[in-house]
Amino acid sequence: RSPDLDSSPDRSGMATMRCCVALLAAIQLVVPVAGLAANRALYPRALSAFNKKYGEVRPGTYYYRSQEFLEGSFDEMARVYGEEVAATMVDDVPGVLAFQPANFQPSLDIFSGIFGEDAARAMVIRNPALLSCPPSGPDGADKADAKAMYASYVVAATRPIGGLLLGSLFLLLSIPAIEIVTGIPARAIVQDAIKDVLN
Repeated sequence: RSPDLDSSPDRSGMATMRCCVALLAAIQLVVPVAGLAANRALYPRALSAFNKKYGEVRPGTYYYRSQEFLEGSFDEMARVYGEEVAATMVDDVPGVLAFQPANFQPSLDIFSGIFGEDAARAMVIRNPALLSCPPSGPDGADKADAKAMYASYVVAATRPIGGLLLGSLFLLLSIPAIEIVTGIPARAIVQDAIKDVLN
């Protein structure tokens, strides 16, 4: 037999190897796209919540964002916190969709270093406004302390109350300070007003 045929590689084996390499390359391309599509399954719901509150904002304002930006923000939020959680956070605080997505993971990492991973994640979910924090700086995640954790519980507990009742609650909590500053017996006035309503 020809020595050239004896020394040549097995063509069938080479073809199989090439097919495997091509298949692996295709999988690497398809899997991220599939993951992206999965993350955007709830994106229309998030976009609807955002547009309901910020759909009429003027160009140049903070919440005026391109479709591409909003999609990227939701994708990153879904990657870091999970798709359902991301959609719920946008439901609760629609403006988070306009926050800088590059901060989501680094800030969570900083929070995790302070409070522990599970506690940090739960804190941000309770108070999605924390997604606005950069990793460092004057308002950075690295400045967080116990007050940020406590505040997240207050925000989560008072969110169902709504703006009007939350403002009333803040007013009631401010009564002692009002009395000190003005000298007006605000507590007694409020108590008398409540009695009048109930009687």
